[in-house]
Amino acid sequence: MKINSVHTILWFLKIALLLQSVGIFLYLLGGSAIETMLFMEMSFEQANSKLVEKIIAWIFLTLGVVTFFKPYKILLIIISLGTLGLAFIIKTQAGSPYTEWSIPAHFIRIILPLGILFLNSKRNHLKATYWLLLIGLAVTFITHGLEAWTLHPRFIDYLLISSENTLGIRMKQSTAELILKIIGSIDILAVLIAFLFPRNAIFYWMAAWGFITAFARVTELGWLLYPEVLIRAAHFLVPISLILIKNRKNLN
Repeated sequence: MKINSVHTILWFLKIALLLQSVGIFLYLLGGSAIETMLFMEMSFEQANSKLVEKIIAWIFLTLGVVTFFKPYKILLIIISLGTLGLAFIIKTQAGSPYTEWSIPAHFIRIILPLGILFLNSKRNHLKATYWLLLIGLAVTFITHGLEAWTLHPRFIDYLLISSENTLGIRMKQSTAELILKIIGSIDILAVLIAFLFPRNAIFYWMAAWGFITAFARVTELGWLLYPEVLIRAAHFLVPISLILIKNRKNLN
């Protein structure tokens, strides 16, 4: 089997969606903006709010497992809409800085099921899948780049605490802010290169950086944050999938 066969590409994307679904499941079980919305804004009892949240968590997990084996069109659309709905709820709750940017920040996770839908169609719409996933990845990267450039306080914590936890270096906040400015610029530049000069190297870099930034939750606060890495599986697996799609002969 060729490494860039449609079956292999689809397998990569389904793995990403399964990991994302497991991550969302664990995230919701731990308490999320859904419970806050139901309890604070819709006057649900707290026990009922938690129950609804758990039901939604199990729905995400079930859909993720089912679509891994059988990527039915309707289920993929439901996952996409559900992920969009979760991002919207996070946006409306505004519990922390930059939550108003939740939808574009989560965009590749929202688009991922639709990429699988396109690729799994009878005609294997490779070009449409490529551009759909690239746009989704670009929106997420640009959003994170702007968050870094404007000194997202959470990102500053990632740098300060992770550098001390992993390297034993106590970084000054001014240094962290300068590094964030550079990171933000590189994120946006990477998107421009991906569109204008789509070489494999830029996608490998985006995959590596997507994993590093996802894993920053663990390096900052420990292994209990691993669901946050799983939720962001698309950030580092989609770039690899784009390489496989791009290297298909009919896309060269």
